[in-house]
Formats: sequence, C-alpha cells, structure tokens
Amino acid sequence: MSTRNWICPDNVFGTKSLLDAVVSCETAPELCGPKMDHISILLKLELEIQRTPDEPCHNWCEVDWKAFNKRLTKLISTVPAQPLASEEEFQAAAKHLSDTIANTMDTCVQYLKPCPHSKCWWTKHLLDLRMHVKNLSKITYQMRGLPNHPSHDELKTTKNLYANKITTTKKQHWLEWLEDIEGNDLWTVNCYISLEP
Repeated sequence: MSTRNWICPDNVFGTKSLLDAVVSCETAPELCGPKMDHISILLKLELEIQRTPDEPCHNWCEVDWKAFNKRLTKLISTVPAQPLASEEEFQAAAKHLSDTIANTMDTCVQYLKPCPHSKCWWTKHLLDLRMHVKNLSKITYQMRGLPNHPSHDELKTTKNLYANKITTTKKQHWLEWLEDIEGNDLWTVNCYISLEP
C-alpha cells in the first residue's frame, strides 16, 4: 500500500433492496492487487441470475500436436488406401475420415471451461504470476508489523511486474488481432478507435 495507512476504509454502497441478499461482508487486506492503495472488501450477495447454457468448445491453444497427429495417423491407417469407384465408397471414406478426426479430437483435445469473466488476452503465465502475487500478499500481510521485512519489497516488485505484464499482454493481443483483421472486422476496429476513452 502506498500510504501504509490502515485506518481509512473503503465505503460499500448499497440499497435497501440489496440488504436481504447480503450473505457476508468482510475485509481481505492480504488480497490487495497491483497498483491498489486500499483494502479489498469482500461482499457476498445471493442473487438469482438467469444463465444461458454454455456450449462446450475445444481448447485448441493447449493441444499436444505431436500426440494428436500420431493418434490420427494410427486411426486413419486402419483402412487401406484404395481408389474410390462409386459414390457409396466415397461417402463411406468421407464418413470414416470425419469419425476418425472427431474421435481424435475427443481424445486429444481438452474442452474449455468457459467463464463469463474470461479475458481473451489472458495467458497461463499471467495466471501463475497472479497466484505468486496472491501468495506474497498473504505473507506480507502476516508480516505487516515488520516494515523492513523483505517480503514487502518483493511484493511491490512482483506487483509491478504483474501489472506491466498485463499491459504488455493486452497490447500484444491487440496488435496480433489488428494484423489478422479482414472484412467486417475493419468496421469493428473503426468503432473501437472512434469511441471516447
């Protein structure tokens, strides 16, 4: 924390209609994120939200392509290559190929677990860094009575690294997306650029 002043709380605003939905309200000083100068307040509410069913999709970013190709080659080679003389033979070969690819996908490609708060630019490295910051925050909070403890400096350095990594990852994702745009995406980029910050 920049001021190291633990007597100035954040305010939690609510309405009378939310009062019945409050499950708990507590502070969590050990969860201060990067660039934060206040104590987090954890407010748990029990609200009814209509959910739309999530359709599972494959996580193509995390595929082990060597294992995928090995399995696909093994399954395709079970039927010997031969000339296709009729439409029925062609349809049977196409069905075999489609089933083989689907089987390989189900075996070798994990499904994503979608979250409504997922960011398209988020990476595994950022997740690891986030967990490291979280663990350091807990240690630093435990050592809050010892201002010269090395965990305070380490936490500050790691939080700055984490914040900078988020910024560079977002920028890199944006640049990669801009390089690959075509067609209607140009209109979307124009809308993004034209919006007020």
